[in-house]
Amino acid sequence: MMNTEFNELYRECSTTGNEMSCANSSYFHCNQSLKCISYNRVGDGFIDCYYNEDELFLTCHLNVSNRFNCRSDPTKCLLPVAIGNGLYDCPHGEDEKSENIYGILQQIPFSSICNIIPDIYGNETDETNCDWWPCHNAYSHCNVLWNCLNGIDELNCPHTDCSSNEFQCKNHNLNVTYCLPLVHMFHKRRSNCTDNEFISDLYVDNGTSDISRSYYSFNKSKCITKDNICNYHSERANVQEDVCLKNQMLNIGVNYYSKIRKVNNDNTYLCSLQPHVDTSRISTDRFLTPSRLGYFPSTTSTSSAQNVFDKYGHKNNIPTTDIALAGYCHHGVVTLFKGVNQTKACLCPPNYFGSRCQWQSQRVSLTLQFKAQSIISPPVIFQLIIMLIDEQGNIVPNHEHITYMPAHDCNRKFNIYLLYPHRPKYSSTDYSIRIDLFDKSTLDYWTSWYLPIPFQFLPVNRISTQLIIPEIRENKQCILSCGEHGRCMKYTNMNNSVFCRCDQGYSGTFCNITHRCQCSKDSFCLAPSICVCPLNKFGSRCYLKRSICQSINNPCQHNGLCIVMDDRINLHGFICVCKEGYQGERCQYKSNQIDIRIDETILTISSSFILHYIIAFDRYTQHKRMTTLKKIAFGCNTMSIYVRQPYNILFIQIPDGNYYLTVLRERYIPSEYIHTQVLPKNRCYSVLDLFNDTFRRYEYLRRVKYYPLLCRQYSQLMCFYDEYYMCICDSDRFSNCFQFNHTMKYDCSGKNLCYNDGRCFLNNEICSTISICVCHDCYYGTQCQFSTKGFIFSLDPILGYHIKPSISFRRQPFIVKFSIIITTIMLISELIMGSISIATFQVKRLREVGCGYYLFVSSISSMCMIIILTIKFWQLVLSQMSIITNRSILSINCILIEMILKSCLASSEWFNACVAIERTFSAIKGVTFNKNKSKIMAKRVILIVIILTTITHIHDPLYRQLITDLDGDQQRIWCISQYSSTVTKYNTFITLFHFLVPFSINLIAAIVLIRVAARSRFQVMPQQSFVQNFQWKLKQHKHIIIAPSILLLLGLPRLIVSFTLGCMRSPRQSWLYLIGYFVSFIPSMSLLFVFVLPSKIYRNELGKILKRWIRQLRRRY
Repeated sequence: MMNTEFNELYRECSTTGNEMSCANSSYFHCNQSLKCISYNRVGDGFIDCYYNEDELFLTCHLNVSNRFNCRSDPTKCLLPVAIGNGLYDCPHGEDEKSENIYGILQQIPFSSICNIIPDIYGNETDETNCDWWPCHNAYSHCNVLWNCLNGIDELNCPHTDCSSNEFQCKNHNLNVTYCLPLVHMFHKRRSNCTDNEFISDLYVDNGTSDISRSYYSFNKSKCITKDNICNYHSERANVQEDVCLKNQMLNIGVNYYSKIRKVNNDNTYLCSLQPHVDTSRISTDRFLTPSRLGYFPSTTSTSSAQNVFDKYGHKNNIPTTDIALAGYCHHGVVTLFKGVNQTKACLCPPNYFGSRCQWQSQRVSLTLQFKAQSIISPPVIFQLIIMLIDEQGNIVPNHEHITYMPAHDCNRKFNIYLLYPHRPKYSSTDYSIRIDLFDKSTLDYWTSWYLPIPFQFLPVNRISTQLIIPEIRENKQCILSCGEHGRCMKYTNMNNSVFCRCDQGYSGTFCNITHRCQCSKDSFCLAPSICVCPLNKFGSRCYLKRSICQSINNPCQHNGLCIVMDDRINLHGFICVCKEGYQGERCQYKSNQIDIRIDETILTISSSFILHYIIAFDRYTQHKRMTTLKKIAFGCNTMSIYVRQPYNILFIQIPDGNYYLTVLRERYIPSEYIHTQVLPKNRCYSVLDLFNDTFRRYEYLRRVKYYPLLCRQYSQLMCFYDEYYMCICDSDRFSNCFQFNHTMKYDCSGKNLCYNDGRCFLNNEICSTISICVCHDCYYGTQCQFSTKGFIFSLDPILGYHIKPSISFRRQPFIVKFSIIITTIMLISELIMGSISIATFQVKRLREVGCGYYLFVSSISSMCMIIILTIKFWQLVLSQMSIITNRSILSINCILIEMILKSCLASSEWFNACVAIERTFSAIKGVTFNKNKSKIMAKRVILIVIILTTITHIHDPLYRQLITDLDGDQQRIWCISQYSSTVTKYNTFITLFHFLVPFSINLIAAIVLIRVAARSRFQVMPQQSFVQNFQWKLKQHKHIIIAPSILLLLGLPRLIVSFTLGCMRSPRQSWLYLIGYFVSFIPSMSLLFVFVLPSKIYRNELGKILKRWIRQLRRRY
């Protein structure tokens, strides 16, 4: 009583004042309570004014956008702090509903629509316009309420004692339970019914006599309508026999406590309907239920598989304890020593001490949670050492250690105690906490954290924190002098705090104290009393071994990794880290495997897919959603995924695109192997694509009530969605809808690891082990780090993805086989044509002028170029097929081959241009042309061209490197050049320069040559016009024009493909680029046809050489 009075006095004093007005206009004045409060406290769910003026005020008049508007009271707008505070601040409590608490969706659960119980008030409520809503659906089934007049929605419910198609009822007077078959149940006919009438009497008859005139049988039709019961003479057939709609039974219902009477003269009372669940939960919000979802694809498994979450091994036999001894040790465990007196001793936990554990230890109670800043690859097993340190940074002997696996413990909270070294604690000494992190596999140091201990005077300090594990080991430099046996380190969470990390055998603030280390040789000695143990050992000095993890027979099945757990309780403690595809305490169970074949029309849009797993628990528990991403290797159309967690629905989504229903499981089947296809018919459509204009114009709440109609109207429709819901057309063709957030942010929890604006996905939102990037057009690679932009016309990105690792040539895609054929033809052709050209220009007479030298070197350069191209092609093929794996060989080839290939190609084009220039000068000079000077000049120019083309491409090997990357589940090795923006511009300029300038020189030189020849002829034959002479010379020397024109035309595909299209947007565009790539080498290979055959002198000399070769062959054979 006294306590109540004090509470009331305190409330009155704290909520009243003496202020007649508020000096500051930003304050709200409580008129009766005479108090001024901030407007931020008005409508916050807490009474700050004694007479409640702050909560009664019409807060919607404040026009604050972040307030929540109560649907049941449009004048009341609550602050966010009042949402989910456990109090009904809105008249109907909508501020406490989960969808409003978490701010995801201000919509009632789909199950609350047309369920008889109103949740929304106004002109359009959740119970109006329910004409097309079926009375029996996944949510009305077994919800206690009789939504259908024949009660079929309450048949075959769990937790009943009756058989199939029987109603359970109970006579409480006799304490007898009856099970009444559906076929024996009747409604009594009546001439009319009143609106909103509830039937309270049902009838049962064994069917021995015809009572159909006065009673209507539950079994007469699938759907009993109001007409069947309320129109005494009605025998009209029901309109809808496939499904019973609410428009056939409006304004009449059956009480779920109805009395069951016998069909006799007295209508004798038999029993009353007995609800199978607690009726207090009828109005509870219902969430996604897997009931009637069905199975897609269909399953042949009918047996119940063993629960994958069952414990594997043995039962611990816990001995019984004498109750009289249970309280002897207050907070500890009593131990009896054998003997006459049976001496008792107490084993105390760390937080208590004393002979009977009656005193509380002075300590730090620490709760830690660790999060990886980003995906650490490869996965690491960490060892954490938690230590107390004094003011000088010296490590106190008391410490704790934790083995932490990011993929296994990412969401776990560790609770530990750190005891002070002295009892009682020295009040003159202040302590803090240092946490060191080690890679347990290698015992390499990773990082450290510093935690201060506030309020040192308290006997028990409680600290809770989350620590972020950096992606890479700590190696920041700092200036603290740590002598020869230490190194200055920075704390990860305290940028300005440093400490000395000592070598083994040294300790102290500056690592100047030596100590004898007693740890095992394969462990790390952190301090005189602290040892960091390797994976296979444990104990305070790391001398103990877990024999079970060392045995030949690994306790972790299917090659799982056995890790020792030193919990100081279980002598055989270990944990198994399972390989992909297995799960369980000892990796003894197979994970569910799903092979998903993607239709080619869908695969052309994207090769990356977002996977949405939906887990439905029961109708009273919010469903759970897990999202990940999977890439399909190029050239494949199937992805295999392994699922460890139970699920009911699986969607796949094209990033920023369509959803496709992939798997439906009404009940999760462990260790199931599913084969399914994703076809265009599996697509989930937007409701706006399915409804006509009339339905689209309806307000949202009314439109939702026609969703069940969509499933019945479109018989092939599997799923659809709107801005709030995702809906499944279940086995009854009812739209089972659930809340689905379409606007999830995919950025790897704020740490985007993808380059070039790629989108980052995690393979698990909670415990992530892999990050996956979805790249924009023109980018590829695990992290979108490679680009096909710019003039990087290389064979690797064009053909690399098509080559399949670890399969024979016969099974390679057609584009690879085609490339092999083309490369082989080019090599053989160039070997023949190049040999002929080299033999031709070896003739001394043809090298009397510079042209012969240019063409001779060009022939050699072209042959070398094709040989290098062949080597590059086969290196690419064999390395991608994992036949050549020596990285040294691949690195040398990667760095040199591309530069040599580009230099040879450019040199050949420049040599051809040099020929054109010399011919032009020869025509201009005429008889004054100096042949000897031409030969000397040619030798110099050849050397300059070779040097310049090499120097201008020297940037390529500097920026080229060998990179290992993943394509889906396939490992690939790429030879990649990654240029900076400046180098990219330079590379583009150089490529254009080496391509356009030689061809321009060829064309201009040819025109000038013919023009000079025509002018000379005009001077000799003035009777003909200059145009006539030009045409005659053009006809005479047409090969001079044709040669550069052909070269230019053959080079145009390379130019057009590279600069017009900008980049290769995906590997699926490879054909165009591949053809352009091979065609770009034809001009250099065409020397025989462009220069030798059109020239009479060269052609005659070629004829002589061929005749000589033929004669030599005839002599030999």
